[in-house]
Formats: sequence, structure tokens, C-alpha cells
Amino acid sequence: MRLFEEMPDKNVVSWTALMVAFTDHGDPVAVMKLYLRMRNEGVGCNSNTLASVISSCGSLEDEMLGLQVLGHIMKAGLDENVIVGNSLVTLYCKSGLMTEARKVFQTLPRRDEVTWNALIGGHADNEEAEKAIEAFKLMREQSMGISYITIANVLAATAQLAVLEEGQQLHGLAVKLGLDSDPFVANATMDMYGKCGEIEDALRTIGQPIDRSRLSWNILISSFAKHGHFEKAIKTFHEMQELGVKPDQVTFVSLLSACSHGGLVEEGLRYYYSMTKEFNIPPRIAHCVCMIDLLGRSGRLTEAETFIKEMPIPPSDFVWRSLLAACKVHGNPELGRKAAENLIALDPSDDSAYVLYSNVCSTSGRWGDAENVRSQMGSRKVQKQPACSWVKLKNQVSSFGVGDNSHPQSPEIYKKLDELKKRIIEAGYVPDTSYALQDTDEEQKEHNLWNHSERLALAFALINTPEGSTLKVFKNLRVCGDCHSVFKFVSGILGRKIILRDAFRFHHFAGGNCSCSDYW
Repeated sequence: MRLFEEMPDKNVVSWTALMVAFTDHGDPVAVMKLYLRMRNEGVGCNSNTLASVISSCGSLEDEMLGLQVLGHIMKAGLDENVIVGNSLVTLYCKSGLMTEARKVFQTLPRRDEVTWNALIGGHADNEEAEKAIEAFKLMREQSMGISYITIANVLAATAQLAVLEEGQQLHGLAVKLGLDSDPFVANATMDMYGKCGEIEDALRTIGQPIDRSRLSWNILISSFAKHGHFEKAIKTFHEMQELGVKPDQVTFVSLLSACSHGGLVEEGLRYYYSMTKEFNIPPRIAHCVCMIDLLGRSGRLTEAETFIKEMPIPPSDFVWRSLLAACKVHGNPELGRKAAENLIALDPSDDSAYVLYSNVCSTSGRWGDAENVRSQMGSRKVQKQPACSWVKLKNQVSSFGVGDNSHPQSPEIYKKLDELKKRIIEAGYVPDTSYALQDTDEEQKEHNLWNHSERLALAFALINTPEGSTLKVFKNLRVCGDCHSVFKFVSGILGRKIILRDAFRFHHFAGGNCSCSDYW
């Protein structure tokens, strides 16, 4: 910077060299200040200048500034330059503007590996996993070079969808290309196996403890937490510290989640307060959500409410939703009403606020209040997210809704369900109709429970898989308590291992038991 200021004549190359240097060293503010000075002094830009500026806009997450730069690009006639185009695609992806990113991508006369990686990574980061995988297929059709960035991004997309076969194929491709030892690919591979329910494969891909990065340790703790290995998650946390790896805020999110799902309340409280005192990590909203979940699951609702009042940051919708879910489990309609009101105030269109509070009222037998909540949903035109479960067999996904009769094998599915019902009742199963949230008689409630989507998916999987094989069922919402009981009985009677992934975690059923120990 001193040398630059002393130069008697500064041209576009000198300005750009300094901007690129600040970009490489992670100082977007300095880049933007230089850019504004450059414009004021009437110095023209080239593609490298604008690429650096656009990258800095993305780092600042300043959408308006990015649009101003875009206007300059259009005026300078550089909008079709591949370097500038790549930076624009990246900027839009970081800002969550995927429609705009695709428009820029499609208008570029030439696309290189960086262009494709930017789009694929953008889709993955913005939870558009199917589009990321589709873009990767198109990239391969164009005979583009595949780098470790490509593989890591697509692995992240397969992890979101929990599509094991595609993930395994990508892992194989990484091995073939000699990219599997790259730390980004190795971590993405481990994360993919963990999120696809293959914890043993995840453990096989991780390196030796002495060679693990902090990201590797974080993924390992998260995988243990999701699969019900709570003590292993805590042990791993202490092991990483013994090897000199300092935890970060992501580490504590996984650790607190493990404590929450494992019912380790005192341990979770201790880790939360040590996070600030011992590790100088200020609590973020994700940590606070974990704490509400921790206290709420254990029935300590008064403490959860006090925690929210004393939070160092304003409570988000996730905080109130977590408290509301706990009120449903433990039957506290008054506190549930407060949580629902705060959640609706933050987002009036949030269907979960209405559904959860309606369920709180139904569980407490307050059918009139439940009906009023549903009426509010109707008057405000809020649509409930429908429950859906699915099974993937031989690259084909079969999905089921509640009481679904659309599947070609529906007669066989319902026949199998009747058979299962008889067998588990003989083994001691008693329906828990508190999970049937309609004001009907007991017989109808039992009938409604047997129409739940995860049971249809389970019956389908049993019909279409070999004896002794492990069954995998996925659900978009939290599994209900009675379905959880059914899965346990079926695993014991049939001697089948069943992996159920719901919206929050994995449940591993075997021999009549579940990895969550009935606490989830």
C-alpha cells in the first residue's frame, strides 16, 4: 500500500494488483475503498478488477453494492467476459439469488470449470440439491475437468438428499481421479456417509486422529450425535482437545445437539457456559436453540422460558419453534400459546406455528382451541406441510403420504400392515392414541395412526427387500411416538434392522430397541 501511494503514475494494472492482493488476504472493505477511489479518479477497469470487486461484494454480502457494480460492468461491456461472469455467478449464489445466477450462467458465451463449480456450489449451499446434481451431470456431458471443488460440492448435495447410491458413485469417482485424499473431498465424503445413515463408512473415511482438521472433528461429532452415539460424541470432543485442536462455534452446536438428543441436561448446561468462559466463543442463535431444545425435551419448560428471557441475542423463530414443540410433548398449552404467538409475530405464514400449537391443544384435549387454530390457518391461507415418507430401492424413490392409495402396490402394502398389526399386538403392542390428533372415537384414532406415511413406507420396504437386509425409511417431519413404537416391535419380531431418518435425526432399530433409547 505504501509503494502504491508513492507511485507517481497509477494505471489499471497497479490498481488491480493491489485490489487482488486485498481480496486474497480477505479484506473486502479495503477492496471496495480502492474501487471507489479508482472510479473517482477516472481510471478504467478490466475483467480482473471487476472480478476482485464482485468477489468482495459477495464477502460483504452487500446485494445493493453488487447491483451497482453490475451496472458498471454492463456499461463497460464486460458482462460476457468469463472471469467477470464467474464472479457474478458466485456473487448471486452467495446472496441466495439463484434465478439471477442461472441467468448469468446461461448468457455466458463461454463457461469453464470455475463457472460450473460456482453454479453447482451455489445450488448446494442454497439447499437446491437436486439442481446441483443435475448441473453436475450436464457438466460431465460437456467434458469439463472435474476438480476436488466439484466433487466436494456434489457430495454436499447428495448428503442433503441422503441419496447413498449417488454418494457412493461420487466417492468412487474421487478415488478414480485421485482426489479422495484431498481434505475437502475426504470431509465431504465422511459427511455424506454420516447423513446417509452409514456411520461405519463415515468412520472408515476419516483419517488418523493426529491428521484430522477441526472440520473433520466437527463432522465426526455431528455424525455421532445424529446417530444416537451421544457418549462417543462427547468423548470425541475431549479427544480433539487433547490433540491440540481448539473447538469452534460449529463444534459446540454439534456437542450441544448430542447432549439434547441424549437427555444429558447437566452436561449440556456445563458445556454451554464453558463455551464462553473457557473458549471465549460468544453464543450464537444456533447454540441458544440447542439449549431450549435441551431443557424442553427434559420437561424443564420454566427454565427454558427463563433462558429465552436472558438470552444475549434476540430469540429467533427457531427458538420459539423449539419451545413450542416441547410444549406439545409435555402438554403445556399456556406456554405453548405464548411460544406460538411469538412465532407467528415473527412469521405469520409459518405453518409450523399453527400446526404445533393446534397439536398442543389436541394433546391436552382442548379440541375447541385446536379447531380455532386451524380456522386461523384457513383464514390466513397458510398451508400445512404434508407429512411424507419415502424409500429408495434400485435408484427409484417411492413416496407415501398419509393414507396414500396411489402406489401401484397399495393393496399389498395395506395387507402387509394388517399382518404387522396382528403380530405386534400379540407381542404386546398397545396403540398410543394421544398421537392421533383428531377429535374422534378410539377406534377411528387407531385407524388413523395406521395410515401414517412412515408405516406405509415400512410395509413397502418389507415387501420389496430380501429377508435379513437393512431397511431404510425417510420422513420429512418428526416421527410420531406411536410409529416409533411400531418400528421397535417390527424390528424385534422380524429380526430386521431398520434405519429411520426423520427431520431431526437417525433412529436405528434392532432387536426391539432404538438407538435413541426412546428419547428424541
